[in-house]
Amino acid sequence: MDRCITHTEAGDRGAGEADGRWGPGSKLGIIGGLGDMGRLFARFFAARGYQVSVSDPAGIERNEALVRESDLVLFAVPLHHTTAIIRALVPITRPGQLLMDLTSLKRQPVEEMLRSPAAVVGLHPMFGGQVGSFAGQTLIACPVRIEDRDWAVLKRLFEASGLRIKQCTIEEHDRMMSIVQVLFHVNTMLVGRVLRELGVDIDQTLEYTSPSYLLEMDLLGRIFAQNSELYAAITQLNPHTGEILEAMREAVTSYQDWYRARDLQAFIADFQQSSSHLGPFCRRAYRESSEILEYVVRRKHELRLNGAQPEADDAEKVPQSGIEP
Repeated sequence: MDRCITHTEAGDRGAGEADGRWGPGSKLGIIGGLGDMGRLFARFFAARGYQVSVSDPAGIERNEALVRESDLVLFAVPLHHTTAIIRALVPITRPGQLLMDLTSLKRQPVEEMLRSPAAVVGLHPMFGGQVGSFAGQTLIACPVRIEDRDWAVLKRLFEASGLRIKQCTIEEHDRMMSIVQVLFHVNTMLVGRVLRELGVDIDQTLEYTSPSYLLEMDLLGRIFAQNSELYAAITQLNPHTGEILEAMREAVTSYQDWYRARDLQAFIADFQQSSSHLGPFCRRAYRESSEILEYVVRRKHELRLNGAQPEADDAEKVPQSGIEP
């Protein structure tokens, strides 16, 4: 069913008032604006004076109308659907428009948007749609086809909200996401699979937990509480995934060889080489994580003292939008 919600609010417009198109007062259409991330950006732009309309990505006719009537079009749909939706709507775009997307990969959606006559900016929020504030969060931006002064208007608007803007090319973005996302998500998948195949009772392991294991398990559970289609798309659609998987395979093979030979020195040397590669980050991370671990342990202890039990099913608080938190 086609749905449309329009937001128009008077807000703080000072950050975006400058020469350049697509500033406050412009018409912004958000395709996928009914999901967590779409609603978040709808509120953000509406509060700054934009005329915001949103639609359900499944509403083809409404999406077409939204594109025709908007100065800016923002695609806030699940990664594995984004390219097809953009491709279907590009033929009705026009010069003078700005197309943007919020997906976790940039090459495919940006290349589709570049088929249009419109200006194009790829965006990737490194946070979820349920954050209470943009302050201190990171937004990756790939302004691939836009005049400098026009991009400056939007960039100032984002920065005034406290966002940190990391600007890069689409190639740099996808390469870095193969580390930030693919490497760590595949590693999480492997841990989850091994626990499953070994038949491990997670609650039982928590009786033996160290603070670091507790935090690791919280992060593990956080990933598996979310949208499986999103994580499949992140790992399967990144063009650099094969390289990451091969490096992981070689590393595991080395550890198998050292274990079979009981070669402690090889393990120690490998550990020290990685520590040297990470450099000063190791000590900084140790200090910062110690503070986090202290808080986690203290909080768990307080809950036990108060007789609080972990919520067995809190699905309403778990984002399922298909855009990564």
